[in-house]
Amino acid sequence: MHESSVIQHFTEQAFERAFEQAFAQGFAQGFKQGEIKGTFEALLDVLDRRFQSSEVQELRPTLESIKELQTLKHLLGEAVEVGNLDEFRRILSSNGI
Repeated sequence: MHESSVIQHFTEQAFERAFEQAFAQGFAQGFKQGEIKGTFEALLDVLDRRFQSSEVQELRPTLESIKELQTLKHLLGEAVEVGNLDEFRRILSSNGI
């Protein structure tokens, strides 16, 4: 009976560690996805405020395909500085987007 308790104890500990790891990974992944979504929304907002919204909405599917946070952050900075939407399109194109 004592051997069964020891096995059960170690099994429970292993389960708890696995659960904690899975939770931490899920939390980190969710945080990153939230950061990507927030940066994407900020990018669209800047473009909408600076340029004609209908033209910006044409870019939406292209921008939605970007999954790298650093790329979105870079584009957000560019959106603030470019003189017009054509210039922003050229930046997208030069980045292979």
